[in-house]
Amino acid sequence: MRTYLRNILAAATALLVAPAIAPQPAQAESTVRLTAMHWNVGGGWKYQTPGSSDLVVTKIFDTIKGKNPDFVALNEICQSQYAALTKRLQNETNWPQDKGNFVRFQATRNGTTDDGDVCDHKAVGIALLSRQPLGTANRFPLTPNPEYDKDEIRHLLCAPTTTMPVRYCVTHITPKPFGTFGKIQVNEVLRHVEDFEAAGDTVLVGGDFNATPSWPELNVWYDPSVNTPANGDNLGAYREMDDADPYCLGYGEGTTRATTGSPCGTGTKIDMIFFRANRLNGQHAGDSLPLSTCGSALCSDHRIYWGWADLSIG
Repeated sequence: MRTYLRNILAAATALLVAPAIAPQPAQAESTVRLTAMHWNVGGGWKYQTPGSSDLVVTKIFDTIKGKNPDFVALNEICQSQYAALTKRLQNETNWPQDKGNFVRFQATRNGTTDDGDVCDHKAVGIALLSRQPLGTANRFPLTPNPEYDKDEIRHLLCAPTTTMPVRYCVTHITPKPFGTFGKIQVNEVLRHVEDFEAAGDTVLVGGDFNATPSWPELNVWYDPSVNTPANGDNLGAYREMDDADPYCLGYGEGTTRATTGSPCGTGTKIDMIFFRANRLNGQHAGDSLPLSTCGSALCSDHRIYWGWADLSIG
């Protein structure tokens, strides 16, 4: 009987002190090198000579074909240019894994504005293109600037890939006056991106933020690990593809036609591709390509911007 009671007590004690079994993750994390490209093409009217719209499409097409990015973010692209680019990528490349499901477009203004007629009287907007197939898009209108955005509703456009827990986003922030409505919009974009990250997605967000890395309005984006003389006082959780560039550490290369304007005395950077700092599991880098010409004029006053990062997903 004593032996029986000792066995019962030992079993009960083991149950009390045994550690709980740790829950297993639903999916193991892996590291993937994601590549991305961004270009504000200028709406097809500001910097182009007549009849050069096809050259813009060709420039984007050739860059995608040459760089083979996972993600492309475009600002101020005519809906007609977007349609032509989609058709060429479908018919002339094997770049999209699913040729019927790799692009999303969000109109931000119609073809008649205070700037005059644009895009052959058709819509202009933002677009994202993905080498991987895409799921349902999210379309978030941003708080408008009533003085500057009289004929435009700026948006954040996002879509998940169907092959991995990655979500691509594109936006275009209002430029004037940035300290009020621009700040509101970058905070709105950040809130939505953080929601996606909290739900388990690894997010890349590209766009013309109309703010430089050194501006205080972007301190809520940049992670403190980015703090440098050219970009300090950061308190966010994100890195930017080109922030490790010794060209201007913490800031990166200029992305416009300006040759000065950065804290390093180099060109102004306002185009970004952000990812969350805690996702970085390796290296990352960015590069601003030379200004593109369409015929005898600039295609845009922005440079095509390219980058990559080794990111954890899952």
